[in-house]
Amino acid sequence: MHAKVAAVGGDRLPSAFVAALRAGAHRQAALELVQRADLQRVVAALKEQGIEPLLMKGASLAYDLYRDPSWRVRSDADILIRSSDREGTRACLERLGYSSQPEVAGRLVAYQFHGERIDPHGIRHLYDVHWKIANPQRFADAIGFDELKADAVGLPLLGPDARGIGRMHALWLACVHRAAHHYDQETLVWLYDVHLLAEALDDDGMRRLAALAERTGVRRICLRALLLANHRFGTRIAPDVIAALEAAPPDEPSTVFLRPGMRKLDVLLDDVRVLRGWRPRLALLKEHLFPQAAYMRRTYARGSSAPTMWLYLRRIAGGASKWFRA
Repeated sequence: MHAKVAAVGGDRLPSAFVAALRAGAHRQAALELVQRADLQRVVAALKEQGIEPLLMKGASLAYDLYRDPSWRVRSDADILIRSSDREGTRACLERLGYSSQPEVAGRLVAYQFHGERIDPHGIRHLYDVHWKIANPQRFADAIGFDELKADAVGLPLLGPDARGIGRMHALWLACVHRAAHHYDQETLVWLYDVHLLAEALDDDGMRRLAALAERTGVRRICLRALLLANHRFGTRIAPDVIAALEAAPPDEPSTVFLRPGMRKLDVLLDDVRVLRGWRPRLALLKEHLFPQAAYMRRTYARGSSAPTMWLYLRRIAGGASKWFRA
């Protein structure tokens, strides 16, 4: 890091600023070594249980794409598993010292859980375990585990059994994630992921991406991310790929996630539109309005004996405004 700063004129920057950058780079390098050791331990333990985890997002890209894993800063490690491995994964993490706090959960409301551990040095390790590629219904079943596994790449720095999702699928996810979960935020680290992935793929890989985007209904979302990466980092995008993505109708349904001022209510309404039939739609609404009692007690009345129904009413009244906030 210090060498890179010097190469772009670090000698003309205030010495205190350069020293702070150097200290930050040293801290991040040390943190990455701790995160790496923990990832190795978790991946090996899951494999021993017969579970095939696929790392994705920053935890995968750091060890596949970046020249130095410490350059890809992250707050957690995202793991994709088969739906049938949820309880086995949770039990495995618990044996390793991880705890999972009650969350808003159900059959439709979310497709992930979290495991957290504070190690003896006070470092927080957080795992985000997914059994579908994204939470919004429009994207949740777009790509299944088996397809991702077939295209997975080895991550030898994390051990012989460590696998991450392949670069073409990783680029699809990098484009979709910033829209599906962050509503078109122009966060630089996510755009730099898009840049590196697009630069790493050959022409055939980019054409495969365009075909996958068409199949999954996210051509405009992918186009938006790639153009932003081009604007920020000069990402090269072949004209035929741009043309294939631009062929999507301007009102492609997934573009709702690119609208300015996206709200939680808009996501819920889109979920309701995507689900087929009133039974799953009502089930989704129920899971949002009435989370499990353990979650309600922990969040709204820890140590209290207040009736559960009162806690639900309090949650609905107090949280209603959040659904209408951009």
